[in-house]
Amino acid sequence: MNQSSKSHYFLVELLVNCLLFAVAAAICIAIFAHGNMTGKKSAALSMAVAEAQNVAESVKAAEGDLQVLGTLLDAGEEGGVYTLRYDADWQRLHDNVDAVYELRAVIDIDEKNMLQADISVTDKEGMIYTLHMLRYLSAKSGGKI
Repeated sequence: MNQSSKSHYFLVELLVNCLLFAVAAAICIAIFAHGNMTGKKSAALSMAVAEAQNVAESVKAAEGDLQVLGTLLDAGEEGGVYTLRYDADWQRLHDNVDAVYELRAVIDIDEKNMLQADISVTDKEGMIYTLHMLRYLSAKSGGKI
């Protein structure tokens, strides 16, 4: 009877250890999944910042000429809004098919000759990054404003 009692304790101890191992494995899997999603969001943010800065530099280089800006961005303009679309690997798309990311640049020149650009990058879940740019068009490079 003593031998049977010891084997029952061994089985209970083995089941408790298996349960603890399963709980620890589930927690580790959840942590790895969260880390993977955080890494993907971080990579998307980095690419969004780089693309928004590229568009901002193109806006500066065009110096208010919207036709030149359209050529630099290789995008059409509709009412001062330029739309660039990207796939999951941040490759430019020239149509709306399978677009994962969208960059919109809203360009406006006011009566004081101030160029304003609002650049936003979105994905299917919402806004990733926004950039607001101002430039006084009459100022020459290196001159006083």
